[in-house]
Amino acid sequence: MSLAVLTRWLVLICLSLCLNEVVSSAPLEQYLGKHRVIVTFSAASTSPERLELHRQIEQYQCEFDDRELIHVDLIAGSNQYGLLSQHFTVKGHHFSLLLIGKDGDLKMHTDTPNLKPVFVLIDKMPMRQKERGASVCQLEDN
Repeated sequence: MSLAVLTRWLVLICLSLCLNEVVSSAPLEQYLGKHRVIVTFSAASTSPERLELHRQIEQYQCEFDDRELIHVDLIAGSNQYGLLSQHFTVKGHHFSLLLIGKDGDLKMHTDTPNLKPVFVLIDKMPMRQKERGASVCQLEDN
């Protein structure tokens, strides 16, 4: 193998590794401008708070979708959990819920798995006011 071919291979490998690191360090970037993101951090897949949030997402699926939400569900021990918990300074392995706006800014950080305050906050956002049309969803008060 010639030195030129070997050099090209090394450059390609380095670029591949560097690009992979950039993509891994910005896992929410794909949602910018398109979706609001709820990121949850849970100690285990069986944590009561995590299960409650999943129940609420299912119960309020129409409202969830209407607000263009995506749920990124992270369990302690995963690579993404470690990366994002450092990025957002989430400490410990207790339940945390973050709301990230379409602009990529942190809008809410809570330890309560309750979608209603998330919906209320989103509905007050100027961007949401522009988006709102005739919503077919009705948020129940129970």
